[in-house]
Amino acid sequence: MKISLTGMCAIAFAGVMILTAATESRAQESFGDAAVMLEFQRAADSYAFSHRQLERRGEGAASRAEGTLFTPLVADAFRKRIRRAAAGACKVSDTAILDFSVPRVNMRVDAPPVPECVASVLPPLPDELEYRVAGVTLLLVDAHLHIVVDVLHAAFPAPATP
Repeated sequence: MKISLTGMCAIAFAGVMILTAATESRAQESFGDAAVMLEFQRAADSYAFSHRQLERRGEGAASRAEGTLFTPLVADAFRKRIRRAAAGACKVSDTAILDFSVPRVNMRVDAPPVPECVASVLPPLPDELEYRVAGVTLLLVDAHLHIVVDVLHAAFPAPATP
């Protein structure tokens, strides 16, 4: 089978175009994700600042509403990141998934931390906040008061039923 120089150039050009399109698509996704993660980090920093101010005045935590930090865009980006991590070797313990009840915002909680492989794909948090797991739900918990600050439902894949 003989391929002409023109045919080889056409194949090479098509390959370059496909790679360019894939790279641009990933760059746009990363940029969109980065903007959303920045939005989340600013909201988390704002919570931490308010927490410190209330602590200095000797006041308790301000009441919060679900979805304050996990806005719809942030929630979607978090779920995508967690799904990518879970598609690899990252696993959430069966105990964390099977033995749970989902706490509400402003409730005290003693939930296990997220696995390190999941925490590594999520944005870093200020010292006042930490990620926790309750079943298939990701919790954002005040590290000092041990209360739920926000809830991300269906963050983790549901366990396979036997």
